[in-house]
Amino acid sequence: MTAELLAALVFIGFLALILGLAAVGRRWSAEFRPMAGFEALRLAIERAVEAGERVHVSLGTGSVIGPESAPAMVGLAMLGRVAAATAMSDKPVVVTTGDGALAILAQDTLRTAYERAGAGGRYDATSGRMVGPTPFSYVAGLPMVLSGEDVSVNMLNGSFGAESALAAEFGQRQNGHVLAGADDLQAQALLYVTAENPLLGEEVFAGGAYLNVGPLHRASLRAQDVARWVIVAAVILGSLLLTFGVGR
Repeated sequence: MTAELLAALVFIGFLALILGLAAVGRRWSAEFRPMAGFEALRLAIERAVEAGERVHVSLGTGSVIGPESAPAMVGLAMLGRVAAATAMSDKPVVVTTGDGALAILAQDTLRTAYERAGAGGRYDATSGRMVGPTPFSYVAGLPMVLSGEDVSVNMLNGSFGAESALAAEFGQRQNGHVLAGADDLQAQALLYVTAENPLLGEEVFAGGAYLNVGPLHRASLRAQDVARWVIVAAVILGSLLLTFGVGR
């Protein structure tokens, strides 16, 4: 069996598991461990809406094509919930990214969220922006967005590199709430010491479930847990077989 075929089978199996868990999710309520970052985010968004301040969502500096798009897709799902929560605010959410295609997807996500909230007339295409085509040109443009748009909540969820430290630091300087996650290990290490609420490891991909975006997001976390137990069981079984000389 080739590696490509094995990868395809694993993907199909994992996808089937997610769909199956989503189907039974209504009868099997999900219980996730508490995460202070997401709890604080809800309160920060409520305060921002009441104070007439703005929420900023960053989708990172990665492109739509490639593995770096995964955290940005989760960020788009989170954006939909945040946009719906701030649709009636004096200053709706603003989205920035370093990729033109992601900016278009952000605009479409905002438009859909406003229409579902019955506030389609409040949609502004300029709320989804491409700030810079390279990582550091993107970060160089962030201070103007954060200070000029009166941002009090800075949410980073996307593909970042070393520039993530600056992105989080700019949010901290605004005395705002900062929730930040990235797919890169170096970026996660930097965010751990610069962001008020860093997201580490798989937490980057859990935002959709914790913000209750939809059943597929909750099912994906359950599927990850099932996959972990399968891997652990396989490792234990393999160790026992080797210990007793089976298959040598």
